[in-house]
Amino acid sequence: MSNRREKNYSLTMRDLGLMICIMIVYGIISFINLASFKNPQTFWNVQEQGNRAVIDLNQVISISKMRCFTGARVGNYTILISNDGENFEAVATLEEPKVFAWSEMDLPYTFRYLAIEGREEGIIGEIVLYDTDGNIVSGVAVNAIAQVLIDEADTNPKEISYLNSTYFDEIYHARTAYEYVHGMDIYEWTHPPLGELIISIPIRLWGMNTLSYRLMGNIAGILMLAVIYIFAKRLFGKTREAFLAALFLAVDGMHFVQTRIATVDSFIVLFVLLSLLFMYQYVQCGNKESLGKKLVNLCFSGIFLGAAMATKWSGMYIALGLAVIFFANLYNRLKTVSYHNQFKEQVPIIIGSCVGFFIVIPIVIYLVSYIPFFLRTENTSIKDFVALQLRMYRYHSQLNVTHPFTSPWYLWPLDIKPVWYYQGAVKEGFIASIVAFGNPIIWWSSIVGMLYAVKEVSVERDKRYAFLIIAILSVYLPYVSVSRIMFLYHYFPVVPLMILTLVGLLSELEEKAKKFSVIKWFSGIAILIFTFFYPVYAGVTIPRWYAAMTQWIPGWWHFFN
Repeated sequence: MSNRREKNYSLTMRDLGLMICIMIVYGIISFINLASFKNPQTFWNVQEQGNRAVIDLNQVISISKMRCFTGARVGNYTILISNDGENFEAVATLEEPKVFAWSEMDLPYTFRYLAIEGREEGIIGEIVLYDTDGNIVSGVAVNAIAQVLIDEADTNPKEISYLNSTYFDEIYHARTAYEYVHGMDIYEWTHPPLGELIISIPIRLWGMNTLSYRLMGNIAGILMLAVIYIFAKRLFGKTREAFLAALFLAVDGMHFVQTRIATVDSFIVLFVLLSLLFMYQYVQCGNKESLGKKLVNLCFSGIFLGAAMATKWSGMYIALGLAVIFFANLYNRLKTVSYHNQFKEQVPIIIGSCVGFFIVIPIVIYLVSYIPFFLRTENTSIKDFVALQLRMYRYHSQLNVTHPFTSPWYLWPLDIKPVWYYQGAVKEGFIASIVAFGNPIIWWSSIVGMLYAVKEVSVERDKRYAFLIIAILSVYLPYVSVSRIMFLYHYFPVVPLMILTLVGLLSELEEKAKKFSVIKWFSGIAILIFTFFYPVYAGVTIPRWYAAMTQWIPGWWHFFN
């Protein structure tokens, strides 16, 4: 391999140009068919505003179906019809399965007046009726309650899909973000609140729509490309390797799918990467470099550790890795420097500062993220906060449920048990699904990359790969002891780190294969595979025969059958 003098570990203008370029290209692709900016914003809350809404269609007319958009609470409603507005007959029951989602039900009746009667807690945003020819039937509100159900007809989508409705765990995280904005009781309490608070920022600005609650996660996915680019440049000192790392993350299916859905996983991965990046920059500081530079890197590493912990408890996993890296580096520095070296004079300050950076700051960030919890009522106390933490622990430690897409930790690197997030209603012979799984060539080759990293540490004593191995194991191995059900997306924080080991392997192979560009061929194949799987990453409607072609492993897409 090239020696250190031939490398430049700092970002150059070329680096900045390439990094921005890949972020822009990926950003454009990631925003295509991401979401809609139009969803109903006014709602009928059954508990607060009464239990019956009545709509006059102005004439007796034959109806075929009804669409409904749910708010932050699902409910159970009785559908009643009448021709005179006085005598109503119950003809159907509306049971909303998801929050902030459109649904349809058959309503094959002829009538003039439609009444919706709430039977329990529920919130509805809009009602749309269709006649037997498929045309929208307009009406007028008989009472004030009904007005909010017919005042946003322009939000009615041509087709119901993930573009205009929540899917998978958005029914928890996006909903909770909305509840924070509106001071409601919080539904999703099993994770710390920072992730939902970040999701809530665009909701405060532009209301509750699919673009608002997916925006911050998608931005986090774009920022990850910059972070891994910088990380790879610091590790390998070459623009080629830095660009390669960002490219592989950009064409990884798990990264693409997981950052386009409104869950908190985007943020924890971004924060873990940033915490590791700043720790690595500290490790790379020379003994004679200023104390301030060392402390700044350690401080930011601690800040992002705190942010990760305040997003998900699994963010704490990286803390052990950071501690091992820090103290191993400290030992090596003290072992190799003279007694009067400047660094030895800095040690007490560094260790004392780390108490603040990695204990005090994370605790403060965690507590500050709960400010909305304390502000929800005047009587919320520290005792309530502690009780909530205990509830969270019991939930994660005692959860005993089943799920068709669960998978054990040891299968994750093999990428053989994807998670099916969404299936749309499309015409016969076609499929529209969103499936979370990695780019197979990247994930499978990363296993070899990890083995290469182990070889570099054991044979070459390469500290770069020692850093990566410790980071990977600290994020991944804790799941070995987790007894509750788990899913492939729990592996997401490990993916960027595995990609960095793969980049190191390909860089080595590139230098040995003088007449064959391993990197170009591998990159081209990775891009082609991402393109091939893009329809099932992005929910694009495709023929069933195409979906069948994507079943590389028997049983991968059993839900397509």
